[in-house]
Amino acid sequence: MPLEIEPKIGSQLPLIVKKALSEMSTEDQLMFQKEFTRKAKSVGGMVALAIFFPIQLFLLGKTGLGIAFLLTAGGAGMWYIIEWFLTPKRVKEYNEELAVEIMRDIKIMSK
Repeated sequence: MPLEIEPKIGSQLPLIVKKALSEMSTEDQLMFQKEFTRKAKSVGGMVALAIFFPIQLFLLGKTGLGIAFLLTAGGAGMWYIIEWFLTPKRVKEYNEELAVEIMRDIKIMSK
């Protein structure tokens, strides 16, 4: 079955999720798309937060790193700047993990 999700979303998904989606009904694919769109983080938004109000680590589930970041004042400024460049990769990893989690939940619900 072909993928019925938006190409923009499909490009963000790991191969294993794309394969599992292709084996699902159109209804389940659209449910996945809706849930992923609702929960996924935007790279641009997270980078903007990293620059102007550095709470992106907490929003990406990296609470320990976020606390360390705050306690060290962003590594005396060095970590603060480095975080601007690390954030896009962290958002990509977060969204990929989210896709796998949503896929697992949909498979469990459909049994």
